[in-house]
Amino acid sequence: MRLILIRHGKTCDNLKKKYSGIRDIGLTRAGRQEVKKIREKIKGLKVDRVFCSDLKRSWQTAEIIFSNRTCKIIKNSHLREINFGKWEGLTYIQIVRKYPSTFKRWLKDPFSVNIPFGEKLSHFVRKIKNELKKIVDQNTDKTVALITHSGVIRVILNTLQDIKRNDFWRLKINPGAVYIIEYKDKLKPKIYTLQNG
Repeated sequence: MRLILIRHGKTCDNLKKKYSGIRDIGLTRAGRQEVKKIREKIKGLKVDRVFCSDLKRSWQTAEIIFSNRTCKIIKNSHLREINFGKWEGLTYIQIVRKYPSTFKRWLKDPFSVNIPFGEKLSHFVRKIKNELKKIVDQNTDKTVALITHSGVIRVILNTLQDIKRNDFWRLKINPGAVYIIEYKDKLKPKIYTLQNG
């Protein structure tokens, strides 16, 4: 099985460095151009199924990349970004000012701190792991593309590379990042970075 992980293209919130978990925002013009380059880069790869987050920035990315192919694009709410609760739509600086101690602790150990009115990271990680297992188990001999968010991709890559909880933020996943994961027999999956935004 081959899994292609694609982070959606740039949004206005990305440019303004705002936290946009479940906020339903679309791509910028530059984000659309960026995604068209991904389409060209992977046009030679056979893709059997496409799953994407049901948030606008992800399904717009999926439509731009895969609309000229025969595979159906399946929206999946389990591939959404984490719900940032009270931090949704705020910049890093705004969060530091309004929630200084909570944010500092969350960056240091995100599993032990709850975002005010947000999703627990442990719940988010469990949800993503369960969905990944389901997708892999149901598509053992296929190439599947997942168009989703940095948090989802981080959970998948951290899990496959056995990255410890205290290194959760180690990977930086830029808009337009593309990773390919090869599952061969019972061996540990191999991860290739095609581009990181």
